[in-house]
Amino acid sequence: MANRERGDRILTDWNRVFDALADPSRRYVLEYLHDRTQPVPVWELAIALAVRTTDRPANQVDIQIVEQAETGIVHVHLPKLEAANLVESNGETITLTDHAETLPLFTPAYRGIVRPAASEEEDWES
Repeated sequence: MANRERGDRILTDWNRVFDALADPSRRYVLEYLHDRTQPVPVWELAIALAVRTTDRPANQVDIQIVEQAETGIVHVHLPKLEAANLVESNGETITLTDHAETLPLFTPAYRGIVRPAASEEEDWES
């Protein structure tokens, strides 16, 4: 019986990870955090996400777009990423957890999970 409970817990944990990875914005958050050595302020992450979604330089992104990105990060993306134990937040900064670093999300063989190759991304959009 104990093995079944452990198995159910592991499956629940993986379901949370897959749920977190299902959204391109959350995958981008993970990629952005992975490429940094220090915790990232929520506002900086919101700017980066706004730049990515609008395809404009940071100084040309409307402040309302950045504020919408910040709201999405705080109220949608962070809760899912935290539930999957992929990020930690103190309310002002965000960082990857040790658990996220141990998953094969950032290894060369699995890099496509978080950062798909351009040709693969185009295939998905077709």
